[in-house]
Amino acid sequence: MTSCVGRVIEAYKAFGLTPEAGLDAAKRAFRDQVKNLHPDVTPATPETLSKLAEIVAAMRFLEEQVPTCMEVEISALQAKTGITRTLRAGGKQVLVRIPARTKNGAMVSAVGEADIAVRVRVLKAELDLFEPADPLDFAPLNDFIDEFSRPSPNARFARWIKKAQSAA
Repeated sequence: MTSCVGRVIEAYKAFGLTPEAGLDAAKRAFRDQVKNLHPDVTPATPETLSKLAEIVAAMRFLEEQVPTCMEVEISALQAKTGITRTLRAGGKQVLVRIPARTKNGAMVSAVGEADIAVRVRVLKAELDLFEPADPLDFAPLNDFIDEFSRPSPNARFARWIKKAQSAA
């Protein structure tokens, strides 16, 4: 573990940063240095190419080693019932299972990826749509279905006879 920590410190030093600066600061420093060291901008000398190779290796190492934290937005209904999502972390896809009754701001980890954490953000606009104050009364709808849309026993019998004649 100490060799990994030492390599993380060295990777941040390649950008002129400390590990407390974080991965986002390292990415910004990486972009700035690549813009200055790229062979299209700066003449390709052994020093510039070795520095470019060093910062590319440092960035790749940091992206592999530093835990990833992502955010996913879900609807209130999805938070209530649970959902499984596929997200892209770096260069790979990860599976995230969000259990039922997940609260806004909850942290879940990706399936099989202990170093990838996902913060769940529940959209507030939909919360009131799916949780009515009074229970819904479906009796009028059921009466309508019984009265107008279900076929009568005579109509069902006629369909059955027609189907039997066409099969013969």
